[in-house]
Amino acid sequence: MERISNFSKSKQLYSEALKVLPAGVSSNARLWLKFCPTYLPCSIFIKKGSGAHVWDVDGNEYIDYRLGIGPIILGHGYPAVVKRVHGEERRGSVYSSDTALEIKVAKKIQSMVPCAEMVRYSTTGTEATMSAIRFARAYTKREKILKFEGHYHGTSDYLLFSTDQPFDSPRNIPYPQSLGIPREISKLIEVLQWNDFDAFEQVMNQIGDQIAGVITEPVMGNATVIPPKPGYLKFLKETCEKHGSVLIFDEVKTGFRLGPGGAQKKFGVVPHLATFAKSLSNGYPMSFIAGRKEIMEMIGPHMVVHGGTYAGNPVSLTAADATLDELKKRRVFKHLEWYGTVLMKKLRELFDENNMPAIVQGYPEMFQVLITELEEVTNFRDLAKVDFDMYAKIHFELLTRGIMIDEDNGEPIFTCYSHDGTDLRTTTSAFEEAIPAAKKSELKPSTQIRYQTPDS
Repeated sequence: MERISNFSKSKQLYSEALKVLPAGVSSNARLWLKFCPTYLPCSIFIKKGSGAHVWDVDGNEYIDYRLGIGPIILGHGYPAVVKRVHGEERRGSVYSSDTALEIKVAKKIQSMVPCAEMVRYSTTGTEATMSAIRFARAYTKREKILKFEGHYHGTSDYLLFSTDQPFDSPRNIPYPQSLGIPREISKLIEVLQWNDFDAFEQVMNQIGDQIAGVITEPVMGNATVIPPKPGYLKFLKETCEKHGSVLIFDEVKTGFRLGPGGAQKKFGVVPHLATFAKSLSNGYPMSFIAGRKEIMEMIGPHMVVHGGTYAGNPVSLTAADATLDELKKRRVFKHLEWYGTVLMKKLRELFDENNMPAIVQGYPEMFQVLITELEEVTNFRDLAKVDFDMYAKIHFELLTRGIMIDEDNGEPIFTCYSHDGTDLRTTTSAFEEAIPAAKKSELKPSTQIRYQTPDS
C-alpha cells in the first residue's frame, strides 16, 4: 500500500497557527501529541471532505473514521442535507424570532426520542448539558450533581471534573480538569465509578436527598466506548426516582447514532432529561435538551433562564430536519450495522493473527480497539491496563496509509452511511499492514503534557 509521507503544508500552517491561536488550534481535542511535532504536525489541516473521505492541505486523501468526532453520520457534504441548507441560507440565517420550522423539527424529535415530551434548542453539547443540570436543580430545589469518572459533558465549570484524571488519583474525589475552575464548585459535585451498582446505591442512600441530578453518558464515548452493564441504566433511573433526583442522559454522542431514538431507545430506559447534538444535524452546529413536561415547563421568564442568539436558527434547523428525514429511513442504520459489524469482526481477527492482545468493543456505529489483556473494559480505571502508546503507533501507521482515526484511544472509531465496500477493503488492508508495523516501530511517545491539570 502506498505510504503518505508529506505533511509539509500542515506543518507550515501549524507553525503559523501557533502565533495566533493558543496551542495552534481552536479546540484542545484537535491536538495529537504522542508522536508530534517530531513525526507529524500537531494538527492535520483539512482542505475538504466528501462522503466518507477527507483531503488535507498537502493533497493526502484519507478514509475518515473520526467524522468530526461523531457528527458526520451520513457523510461529508451529504447532498440531501446540503441542498436543503443552501436553499434556507438564501432566505436568511438568524432572526431573533421564532420560525415554524422550530415546531416542525420538535415534533419530529418527539416522534423519535422517547423522553422528548418537550424540546429546547441550543447550539453546542456544552450548552445543552450545562442547561440540563440547571433545569434539574430548579426542578428539585437541590444543588448537588452526581457524575461518573471518564464521562465528558462539555467544558462548563460544573461538569469538567474527573474526565481524564491520572489513574492513581484518589477515587470518588472530584478532579478538576482545567485551570480556572473555582475550587468551591467541587463541593457541589459527586463523582463515582461507572457501572458499579453498589457504590451508586450506597451514595444515593446517604445523600440522595441532596442530589438534584445524576448525569451520565448511556454509553461511555469519551473514554473509549464502554457499554453499560446489563440493567445498569434501569437501575440508575429507579434509584433516582426513589430519591427524587433527575436522571440526565448525555446523548451528545449516542443520540441519533445508536439508532433513530438514541441509546434510550436502544436500551429501553427513558431518562427524565436528555441532551443531543452531533449526529442530529450531520455536522451543522445544533443541540437540544429534551425531557419531561413538568421539568421543561419551568423554563421561562422569571423562572429558569435559557436562551441563545443561535438557538433554533433556521439554517441549523434545516440541517437537522433533513438529517432526521434520512435517519428515519431503515436503510441508513441497516448499512451502518452491516459496515461496522464486518469491520469489528475483521479487526478482531487481525489482532489475533498478529498475537497482539486486544479487544474490539462497542457498537457498529461507534466502537474502539483496546490493546489489553483484559477481556472487557467496564469503567475508567480499567483503562490503566490499556496500552495507549501502542494504539497511537497503530494510528500513525494507519494515517500514513490513508486511514484517519484519532490518536486519542479515548475517541471512538465512528462509521457513517457513506462508508462503502471499497472503504471496508482498503481499511482492512491498511490494518493488515499497520498492526505488524506498529509492533516493530521504535517511535517514542512525546513527553509533552497532554492535559494541564490544576497542580501542573
